[in-house]
Amino acid sequence: MTVNKEALPGHETQSSEMNCPSCGRFVGAVTKCPYCGAKVEKRMSLVAIRWAAVLLATVGLFLLFLMAKHRDIPVVKLADVKPTMNFAQIRVEGVADSDARTFRSGGGMGFNFSDGTGTIMVFISQKQAQEMVARNLVPKAGDQVSFAGGLNISDDRSSMRLLSVDEFQVVRAPAAALRLADVTTDLKGSSITVEGKVMDLFPPPANSKRPYALKLKDDSGEQTLNFWQAEYDQIANKDVLVGAYVRARVSVAAYQDKLQLKLASGQDLEILDGPPAAAAYASPAQKAAATYRQQAAPAPAPRDFSRGRSVASTSLSVSAVTAAMKGQTVRVRGRVESVKAPQEGTKQPFAVILSDGGAKLRATYWSNADAVIAVKPTPGALFEMEGVVDVYQDRPQLQVESGYKVKLVDDTPASTPAVDVSKAVRVSSITAAALGQTRTVQGTLGAPRALRGGVTYALTDDTGTIDLVLWESIIPVEVLDALEEGAKVAATGEVKEYEGKLQLTAASGHSAMVIP
Repeated sequence: MTVNKEALPGHETQSSEMNCPSCGRFVGAVTKCPYCGAKVEKRMSLVAIRWAAVLLATVGLFLLFLMAKHRDIPVVKLADVKPTMNFAQIRVEGVADSDARTFRSGGGMGFNFSDGTGTIMVFISQKQAQEMVARNLVPKAGDQVSFAGGLNISDDRSSMRLLSVDEFQVVRAPAAALRLADVTTDLKGSSITVEGKVMDLFPPPANSKRPYALKLKDDSGEQTLNFWQAEYDQIANKDVLVGAYVRARVSVAAYQDKLQLKLASGQDLEILDGPPAAAAYASPAQKAAATYRQQAAPAPAPRDFSRGRSVASTSLSVSAVTAAMKGQTVRVRGRVESVKAPQEGTKQPFAVILSDGGAKLRATYWSNADAVIAVKPTPGALFEMEGVVDVYQDRPQLQVESGYKVKLVDDTPASTPAVDVSKAVRVSSITAAALGQTRTVQGTLGAPRALRGGVTYALTDDTGTIDLVLWESIIPVEVLDALEEGAKVAATGEVKEYEGKLQLTAASGHSAMVIP
């Protein structure tokens, strides 16, 4: 029998049920004294309240789990994406700007997506890519798509990663049927349908990085369709391909002013039972109208940081900006002639020279603006910048206040060569003092090393070696395909450091080329 012991000094006002009946110490809601080990009798109501609290907490966590699992991921516009949303899961709805292409390093897939307010690169894992191929969900240029993805926001490049193939929705855009003779580089970036007879099929040489080449002929002419091993494996009845009549949906591309037709998926090539019937080909007027719509379509509107100032609705040419426009906010489009980064330890801004014909305009912005520019200006690329007109020594210049107002329009240089070899420096001259600056080098490529979303080559000249990094999300596939071990190349990019070693990260667009 347990005898209640008098409470210790200071515990007199506490309920006896809160004190140990053996040692008199305060024990609270426990049923066994932590000091002497004696059993503490409790009111039934207190026991019930304790178990009810445990039950309610468990039910609450379960309901919270169900809510998190079944909640709808919100639809977000790309213009509303902020750096604080890094790793957030969002749903987007818009258009695929390009055919999804398979990355040879890693086996995944990627495509450019636009929702009318901005563009972003979307990455798909290898397993997801295989499932999308099996379900015929691989997006092509112009397709309407809706999906949920995880954001990855960084200073150099922002991207999304597909969350689930089950929630990926695609509405196919119609592809105009054209004769082979009517396919020109004016249709670059569009998807079309072609028909004809397969005259020959040339597989790539062993241990090479070249694609398959399929010679297709119709009554108007002959063209070559290019595709890789992954697409070749998807083609049904490939053994009877040569000599057969086929219908294929392809994307139109161009490299160094040469026309290229690319097969994005083997499922887009259909072997016909015989010669195709007379097709309702698009008329020259329809093709011209489609080309005009493609070229005249307005670029996605950038986020507005003008704070109420009036901004020109259309882009001005470089020559149209005059000193009389001082204080006005304008949007200017021109080719990047040069980029000068501020010297370390100074308070100078970035300086970009835009050119248009014989006219030139100096555009400046500070490091905080440069930090949010998605695609950095590179010589030869066509860029659009918005800023306030200022006058220095009677000459107008553009002060860009927001990095979100600097956007790439066309990464294809106005003329070849894509890289100005005359600006090449020796590899040994690139030191830590050049970090963050743009440099051009030339040399011989070593063996490639695969990265997640890119590839690295060791580039060597007669003075030294530096790693050349090329990200597949910003370098055109035709540029990557032209590079291989032993090739002599020229490349332009930003000097960076990784694990204590200097490297050159190739700039967006046609920033690397094979040279004689």
